Amino acid sequence: MVGIFPDRVKPELGKMNTAVIISGQMRTFSKCYASQKWMVYRHYEPNIHFFVSCKNDEDAASHEMIEHDYDNVHVERYEDPHDLLCPIEHCGRHAPYANANNHRNLMLQHWGNKKACQFFYDHKSCNFDVIIRMRPDNFFHRFTPKLPCLADLEYGNWAFVPWWGKFGGINDRLAIMGSKCVVPYFRLYDEIFELLENGCPFHPESLLAAILSKYRVNVRSDLMAHFSTMRRDGLRWPEVTTEDVAELVANGQ
Repeated sequence: MVGIFPDRVKPELGKMNTAVIISGQMRTFSKCYASQKWMVYRHYEPNIHFFVSCKNDEDAASHEMIEHDYDNVHVERYEDPHDLLCPIEHCGRHAPYANANNHRNLMLQHWGNKKACQFFYDHKSCNFDVIIRMRPDNFFHRFTPKLPCLADLEYGNWAFVPWWGKFGGINDRLAIMGSKCVVPYFRLYDEIFELLENGCPFHPESLLAAILSKYRVNVRSDLMAHFSTMRRDGLRWPEVTTEDVAELVANGQ
């Protein structure tokens, strides 16, 4: 099979096609965008495309900040669904850590990721080597870009996620991934009830770890990316557990 990089030399970030998928409410995006652009996006310029799928509310227009700086920006605004599936409460009782939100709001996040995925496939105009999953409320303090080995890069079934905030699973707020990881990552909503039937708790980080394992995605939880969650009333700092530190040390980082 001829690889997508026939000269067998791993390309530089700026020479690759990169897609950024942003999904969810844009509540504090106007305060976070500058940190995202400086810490993350600039490393992937100039071949970077944005796909923004956001709730149609009073903050939605903040996506125009991206359009001011970049040419390839696609945007959709949506209303919340009326037919949202929602698991019963006991499904989250054996979560390794308590859920940070109620079941409906968590399912809205999963549904929003699925919608963003569909928007991405409906509007992408080329094949992408790197896809970045970004939450609008990520305020960055540090980011070190990285790529997998050439074989994984060509195959596309890889993902880097932050080393912290795993809560017994995988940090679900940021990911740098290959093309074959997009569907299992963003369309988790479609498989949640099967995972629950198999015993997985209703818990975002656990569900994400389970679905990526099911599709044999090569996940590395060693991305040096530190960011806070920007709330309307201020920052929620990176949540690091002793488990996160122990795993990082055990892996020789």
